[in-house]
Parts: sequence; C-alpha cells; structure tokens
Amino acid sequence: HELTLSLGDGLRPGCIDDASDRAKYMEFIMLGELVDRARRAGVQVMVEGPGHVPADEIETSVKAMKYVTDGAPLYLLGPIVTDIAPGYDHITAAIGGVIAGMNGADFLCATTPSEHLDLPTKEDIFEGTIVTRIAAHSADLAKPGIKDRARLWDRKMAVARMDLDWPAQFDQAINPDLARQIRHRRGVEVDTCTMCNELCAIRLAKEAMEREEEKAKKKEKSEKRT
Repeated sequence: HELTLSLGDGLRPGCIDDASDRAKYMEFIMLGELVDRARRAGVQVMVEGPGHVPADEIETSVKAMKYVTDGAPLYLLGPIVTDIAPGYDHITAAIGGVIAGMNGADFLCATTPSEHLDLPTKEDIFEGTIVTRIAAHSADLAKPGIKDRARLWDRKMAVARMDLDWPAQFDQAINPDLARQIRHRRGVEVDTCTMCNELCAIRLAKEAMEREEEKAKKKEKSEKRT
C-alpha cells in the first residue's frame, strides 16, 4: 500500500514559555531518527512541527527540524506567535506561518478563531482557511523557486487596481464575495474606492498623464502647421 506516515510532536510547545525548551529539541532528534528508520524501510514520512513559538525563534525552530529530519516535509500549525489572543488565533498562527514558510516549512495547517476555545463552526473553518491561504501565499512570495510564480497573482491585482477595473480586482481577490460585499455596502458607486474617492492617487495620476498627452498632441499639431 502507498501511504505516508505523519510523525507528530507530542512535546510541541503549548505556550510561548515552552517554545525552545530542551524537551522540544530532544523530540526533534527523535523525530529525525524515526524519519531515517521509516525511509530505510521504504516508508514515506512527513513531520509535524511546534505550536507556540515567538517570532524571533521560528526560523531556528524550522531550520533545526528540517536539518535533523533530513529535509522531510514539515507540517505546522502556525506557529502561534502569542498566547494572548483567543478568538484571533487564526491571525496569530498566520503571522507565524508566514515566517515559518519563508524558512522552509512545507505545509500550513488551518487554524480557526475557535482555537483554544471551542469546536470550530463551518464559518470558523472557512475564515481560518482563507487566513491560512493568505499566510501560505505571503510566504511563497519570498521563497526562492516559487516567488516568481506567486508574484504573478499579485501583479494581476496591481494591474487591475491601476486600471480601476473592479471586476478584475474581485476575480483576483482571495475571497471575492467579501471584497465585493465591502465594495458595495455603502451603496455608493464611483470608479474609485470610497477611502480616497476624488483624491484617489491612481485616478489623479491618470488624469495628469492624459492632460500631458493632450498637450503633447496639441503641440505636435501646432508644430506641423508652422
């Protein structure tokens, strides 16, 4: 049978104070030994990583685990970067996920607003998945070998914004329905967003360039007459 073992970390830190303790790193070594044992038996493996880690310790944690497991695929929940935000742990996990992804994590587990509080609802799972996808994409924007492909998506959004092309912006949004809902909730339909409205830098720049182009055309016509 073709299967992959997921090697969990039972001693993963459950709070920031445990983030880089001896138990966690000893378990890293044991996971590395289990990866080697599985591979010698012809069994595919992936490794699960730590849970609560402050931002400045994530790089070391991820690189250490990748090293001792000889590059086995690494799957992380977060890491969650602070313990003080119940109800927002999908965000604290996303912050850690970006840093972890930039430094070699291969998979990010979706964390929901219900983490540490309750079983997630369908809405919690949707919200957590979107936020985790944002974290994963943000990490991809900085990863060698991936970032050029990842940046194409952002470039398409940038062009749509430059053109004030709202349908195209919604198409490129990671959550088109939410973007569309926020855009139309005031019932004001203008070609810019209502944050800057008539002071929109993009529209003002376009108008300025159009005026300059018109001046250049008039000057060219005048020179031809003379």
